[in-house]
Amino acid sequence: MEPKLWARVRLAGAHGLRRGAWYPVVNDKKPTIVFLDVNKRNVAVDRTLLEFCGAKPMQWSIVARSVSEQAARRASVANLNRTYGVCPKCRARANLEDGVRAARCPACAGEFEVDWQHRC
Repeated sequence: MEPKLWARVRLAGAHGLRRGAWYPVVNDKKPTIVFLDVNKRNVAVDRTLLEFCGAKPMQWSIVARSVSEQAARRASVANLNRTYGVCPKCRARANLEDGVRAARCPACAGEFEVDWQHRC
């Protein structure tokens, strides 16, 4: 059964989730906390850090990071540019050419359009 709501983290922070990756919402009944299914584990995240969508997006998410972010160090170790994509199918990260309309994921080989308009 497909989840009714999906969420992704908009900002870097102590939540430990990968920005740009969409996660199924398990429970959004609390006013300040939302529980997401992260690799079969329920993870509580502050509602104000999340962006929601009614159906799982099937486009590459674009993450624009600053060098001062903690996650920026992990991304630079992975040889990712300051702006990179997150695969909608497997959540792998990849460098994408600026302005490209679609890209193939190096991890799962899925090909998806790129959502340049809604960066996180």
